[in-house]
Amino acid sequence: MNIYRIGQLAELANVSKRTIDYYTQLGMLNYEKSGSRYRYYTEDALNRLQMINRYKEQNMPLTEIKERLHVWSETTVVSDQVLVKVDKISSDIKELEKELLELKPLLDQLDDQQLKFAAKQLSVRGGSLLSIITMLT
Repeated sequence: MNIYRIGQLAELANVSKRTIDYYTQLGMLNYEKSGSRYRYYTEDALNRLQMINRYKEQNMPLTEIKERLHVWSETTVVSDQVLVKVDKISSDIKELEKELLELKPLLDQLDDQQLKFAAKQLSVRGGSLLSIITMLT
């Protein structure tokens, strides 16, 4: 992730440092402070500035732009959380597949009735897992 000082960010976003200060005071941009009291902005601030510029080109008032940025932030956080959960589920599925392969020699020894019972149990768990994945996406 790139980190920018205010001058670098202003140049990249094609705005003044004063504009960045103003948006920061309005709560539209966030920054981190270093030990030397410099403000550092992340890639998120650059993305926000680009969005602000696009909205301003559409003559949108700053109050509405601020609301849209807030909604965008909430959506981004939720999306990141969903991606983490999907990654975890994917990892769990791979682990289950590995365990099933290890069980294959034992499954070969089961009779038809035992196999049907085992398949039904797996089907119930698989259906639950599929429901969870569907809810997350």
